[in-house]
Amino acid sequence: MWTAARNWADVQRYEWQVRPLLLAGSIAAHVAVLAWGVYVWGRVLRRFGSDAPPYPALLRIWFGSALARYVPGAVWQFVAAAQLARAAGLAPALLLTSMLVHVGFSLLAAAVTAALTLSHPALQTLGRWGPAGVLALAIVCIHPTVIGGMVRVVARLSRRSTLAWQGSWIDGLELFALSLLSWALYGGAFVLFASSVINLPRGLVLPLTGVNALSFLAGYLVLFAPAGLGVREVSMTVLLAGVLPAGVATLIALASRLWTVVAELVGGALALLWRGPPA
Repeated sequence: MWTAARNWADVQRYEWQVRPLLLAGSIAAHVAVLAWGVYVWGRVLRRFGSDAPPYPALLRIWFGSALARYVPGAVWQFVAAAQLARAAGLAPALLLTSMLVHVGFSLLAAAVTAALTLSHPALQTLGRWGPAGVLALAIVCIHPTVIGGMVRVVARLSRRSTLAWQGSWIDGLELFALSLLSWALYGGAFVLFASSVINLPRGLVLPLTGVNALSFLAGYLVLFAPAGLGVREVSMTVLLAGVLPAGVATLIALASRLWTVVAELVGGALALLWRGPPA
């Protein structure tokens, strides 16, 4: 916010063009992306040899616990989800472990998405083979041995020795590809959002996908920031400042937080209303 205030003259001179219908469409697209993420999580659950609850139940667990991310500490979303899981007949240990694995796939996909789409000077230190190296590292990390080792650690900590990852490397590649698709769709929703308030140059469509992914990754990795609050906005401001005036970049980053909160609230309301077909 300080950056926007310091560069307020640039903000005032900038030609803002708010398009309400496009903004509403971007929120709807964001909700759809979140719902897609729940579908991917359901597929992760099945790799533990367990039948996942019905999709509407997963939606209620995911969206119901999403707002807990705004409590300081990255673990509160998982604690809230464990409480909601009991109503769906899902063992909390299985739910939390599957969510951790799903988040792992999502963060790896975010890193690869950023490496493939951004040309920021800070990323150029990786060299010309940087994107390929990030992709190779991600593929190694989704090997069953690596995922299985992480699951065993979580199982020991939760005293649930029966938890075991049963997915193959092909399963891991499939889930990783679905996670990459999630970030591509999320990038598209973010482009719609940005286009609803500014005239977005065509050349920024692909980089904005990477900006969204990398800023999310930065916010998630800083554990003391609730839902990446502050960290995500600062990261997005820095990444956008190379192509937009500093004050404008700051306001876009701050507005994107509100955009995300609205999408989560809308998704949560729809998840509570949708009970699904009777069993």
